[in-house]
Amino acid sequence: MRQKKISLIILGILTACTSPKKENKKEDSNTVSPVNTPKTDLIGKWVQPIPGQESEKQGFELRNDGMAASINMHTLLYDQWKVSHDTLFLWYHTEGVRQVSSDIDTLLIKKLDDKSLTILSVVGNSGANDEQTYSKEK
Repeated sequence: MRQKKISLIILGILTACTSPKKENKKEDSNTVSPVNTPKTDLIGKWVQPIPGQESEKQGFELRNDGMAASINMHTLLYDQWKVSHDTLFLWYHTEGVRQVSSDIDTLLIKKLDDKSLTILSVVGNSGANDEQTYSKEK
């Protein structure tokens, strides 16, 4: 419950601190590319190799109707999604584990193009690099 409250506080801070990007400002390669990410750019299946089983893939599918689904993940099940500016929100619940839970992943979109998606978890271990890259599956 405490983690959920912290997530909501961080979400509120991020929402309040987001300002529109100036058109004439040059974009640094280390900054977030899509400041206002169109929903249509994210629709599709996003996968990455499973650590230790690189021939297998895992990830998520973002559907046009706002629903989401897990790909090759049997205990972490995505339910729905939403994008706001440069942040992707993924609602999920767990099944088949000792401690069943549900929450929202808050993910900063670092890079998005027609082939790859790089995200950074906003909530998590401070200082840890939770950046992950997914490939778009056909």
